[in-house]
Amino acid sequence: MPSGKPRRSLADDERWRLAHRFLHDDTIDTVDRVVGLLVLLYGQPLTKISRLTTSHVIQAGQSVRLALGTHPVDVPHRWTGSCSPWPKTAMALPASAGPTSPGSSPASSPGRPRGTAHLRSRLTAYGLPSRRGRNSALTDLAAQMPPAVLSQVLGVGVKAATQWADAVGSARTEYAADRSKRPPR
Repeated sequence: MPSGKPRRSLADDERWRLAHRFLHDDTIDTVDRVVGLLVLLYGQPLTKISRLTTSHVIQAGQSVRLALGTHPVDVPHRWTGSCSPWPKTAMALPASAGPTSPGSSPASSPGRPRGTAHLRSRLTAYGLPSRRGRNSALTDLAAQMPPAVLSQVLGVGVKAATQWADAVGSARTEYAADRSKRPPR
């Protein structure tokens, strides 16, 4: 992420409206719902999403974790329940299986990777500009956690995470103290 460039993002209410839609609208293809939520909630770029496989999903009982960076993140139960069967079908993102839906390409076939242009066009068909959605998520997340944690959890480079934190004016030096006060899970 080059410094000094303006970062166009969605307004908070628009981001959350879209996240709500991708979470609850079961008329949207499951894979598209997961891709949209990865962009809106975890600030994941489409290039990375297109390479995710079921090996990135860690399931232990009812709990689901997603390995985006070096420390897997918990996937909220609301999300896994509403996008069911989440780990088995939704994380088969590189395979372009599933019903034809807005933005699908006639050239896509099962087992072939979904490219970023393909994913972008599908999200755009649902009203989600992926870059602006990602920028909104990263702005929000950078305000909540220090760059080192942002980097480890989301797989964002340390330099980029630091630039996001600088852009929102958040050093989050109190993060470790806040975390130490939380009860263990």
